Amino acid sequence: MIKWLWSILTGKKQKSRKKSGVPLLRWFTPGLTISGVVVAISSALTGQVDLSVLDQIRGSVAPVYDDPIAASVDASNPPLQPTGFTSPRRAPERLTARQSAPPAMTAATAAPQASPTQGSTGKSQSSLRVASFNIQVFGQSKSSKPEVMQQLATLFLLFDVVAVQEIRGDPMVPIERLLEEITRQGGRYRAIHGPPVGRTSQKECYSYFWDQNRVDIVPDSDFLVDDRDDRMHRQPMVASFQTRVAPVDSRLPFRFTMINVHTDPDEVRGDTPENELNVLDDVFQSVRNYEYQTNNEDDFILLGDLNVDVEGLRELGSMPGMVSLIGDVPTNTRQSKCYDHILIDSRVTTEFLHRSGVLSMEHFFGIDQAAAIKISDHNPIWAEFSVYEAPRNW
Repeated sequence: MIKWLWSILTGKKQKSRKKSGVPLLRWFTPGLTISGVVVAISSALTGQVDLSVLDQIRGSVAPVYDDPIAASVDASNPPLQPTGFTSPRRAPERLTARQSAPPAMTAATAAPQASPTQGSTGKSQSSLRVASFNIQVFGQSKSSKPEVMQQLATLFLLFDVVAVQEIRGDPMVPIERLLEEITRQGGRYRAIHGPPVGRTSQKECYSYFWDQNRVDIVPDSDFLVDDRDDRMHRQPMVASFQTRVAPVDSRLPFRFTMINVHTDPDEVRGDTPENELNVLDDVFQSVRNYEYQTNNEDDFILLGDLNVDVEGLRELGSMPGMVSLIGDVPTNTRQSKCYDHILIDSRVTTEFLHRSGVLSMEHFFGIDQAAAIKISDHNPIWAEFSVYEAPRNW
């Protein structure tokens, strides 16, 4: 038996229909290695295939996969250190102290047409809707208009998490009024906000609203990006969230970190180091380094009013895997400019369900453009993600 096997491996056959001077071993090289020879001889002698022989030869070194986040973390540089909220603000719990707690969220009552996902104002149990909305000069004056607040609440009820830009004055006034109207329409939402930011007297606040029936904020996860070198007019606000679902087949609830941004339109022109889009790539990387090293977080969503189209994303848009889920679709209410984006690293955040877009308030409410502009000069933008973490394929 051994003699016969050796004759096959070396090409020295006793009888052959076609003469060949090329050993069979060469045709299998490099696929057939010495480990394969050992297994073949063993199976010939014993009549069985023992794959443990390969384990003994291979050794015990674990396979190595490419981790796109770990590869991007520069160990020589310390991760971003978040700043605290230095301006006085109430604890998040006090934002919801005046809310009722209905047993379940009901459909928005004032929505005459379709929601972002094919006609239902209800929410899917398998998907999460994230939105960004620049509510133009959202303060005391706008929040005192009942019709506008009813429309805003109707919009917010469509989404699970909403990142808001351009809150003016005392942020508690419009936030509490909006939460009250959301509650009146059957929702059960909470909100947090940051301190006023900006170089001029016209400072603004960021805020996050979320549906308590569907999402939890990760405790103590919200912070402002540390911009001690004053590279941005308004430093972004970060917060982490997690879906409220039970694990299924070892799949965990989707946890993600959002980076809420409103750039200065005067600081996004030209390919210069001062262009805020050439700063936001550093912001994204710094937040990712910090969250990955401290919390093993891998999913990041940068969203907001960036005041540029896709071509204008500059260094932020050139980051490996970075994509705008909105693209170059006009996002302003006049339907003439693309300003707002939702960006992810598509290599990593595979929870994205390939459903996203711009919600036209004009079409949604069946109103004219002038009435829509009373709500805001921006339309809300949205994207859908799985409520469960996707398996890591890297």
